[in-house]
Amino acid sequence: MQTLDELNAQIAATLAPIARTETVALDDACGRVLAEAITSNIELPVADVSAMDGYAFTANSGDTLTLIGESIAGRPFAGTVGAGECVRIMTGAVVPTGANTVEMQENTTRDGGRITLTRPTPPRANIRYRGEELQLGETVLQPGKILSAADVLLLAALGCARIRVTAPLTVALLSSGDELVAPGEALTESGQIYDSNRALLKALLKSLPVRVHDLGIIRDDPAAIEAALQQAANSDAIITSGGVSVGDYDYLKTAVAKLGSVQAYKIKMKPGKPFVFGNIGTAAYFGLPGNPVSSFVGFSQIVRPALWQLAGANPLPAPLTLTVPLAAPVRKAVGRRDFQRGILENGSVRPQGGQDSHRVYGLARANCLIDLPADSGDQPAGATVTVWPFLASHRGGD
Repeated sequence: MQTLDELNAQIAATLAPIARTETVALDDACGRVLAEAITSNIELPVADVSAMDGYAFTANSGDTLTLIGESIAGRPFAGTVGAGECVRIMTGAVVPTGANTVEMQENTTRDGGRITLTRPTPPRANIRYRGEELQLGETVLQPGKILSAADVLLLAALGCARIRVTAPLTVALLSSGDELVAPGEALTESGQIYDSNRALLKALLKSLPVRVHDLGIIRDDPAAIEAALQQAANSDAIITSGGVSVGDYDYLKTAVAKLGSVQAYKIKMKPGKPFVFGNIGTAAYFGLPGNPVSSFVGFSQIVRPALWQLAGANPLPAPLTLTVPLAAPVRKAVGRRDFQRGILENGSVRPQGGQDSHRVYGLARANCLIDLPADSGDQPAGATVTVWPFLASHRGGD
């Protein structure tokens, strides 16, 4: 058996990012992978501007000043400020010629056109100087960056309207099994279940720059499964759930082995021990377990980082983890890394009910995974553990 880290390293060594790019509007850039270096074509700030609402003047030119005008954002004062004079100025407005300092209005008194300073004001106070944040030609973002809302803010501040990013990955998704029924249809036969895993995976994929090619439910027919996989082979990646465990009917496993080059793994991880990875045509193939929680954990821990790598992300997004105390004890056997569903609140975490990998309600109620190392056993309340809070796109709750 392999550890999770070993498997992820092996997968990462085989994946090459796609080369396709496209140009998108700035409004559509958040969450995409940048495909070009961004350099500043302006300075930030673009001029010397005030950091406060107040008065701009020449320092050390007296405590009482004559008000000669105003400077507001977008409408700077056109004249020159001389000794003993001042200009009313607003935050973000250009500091007028002749002024070298700004005093906030709270430290002044006004009597008509006369402004009195209530404390000494040194030169260069409360001014944001041109280019102090960014210089002209400075590289601010590198290719491979996953663009955040803050990055979009920066790009807009630099005047960028269109951005070159990697094209969305095409991800084929399919379920196989005669027992599966699409949500919304009636369960008419004993043993039928709703195809919940495919809905889960489609929801999880919404947090990545992908286009999903949903092939639906494929019946347990070798020819139908092969035809679906051949159609999926034109994608960048294929994700299936079920058919990877010992004892499963071999329709899917046989078709995957026939059409591609894949390997079945046993991971020292619970849930999600069985996993299949390889290639079908030019598509990377990820075979997840059929149990819903196993599929969720396998996607979160293995498939998501692999898809980001395919999309060209560099560096890969670092997972958000927290170290917190247990509010209640947890049960665990030594030997496998265990991801237990938990509820994180008020600075501590407690396990969310039973930890069987079929419990979809427990997963929906959880808001994190408790990451318990392979060499650890039962943990008492108060023990410190690592937790993986769920992303907003798949957070549960009480």
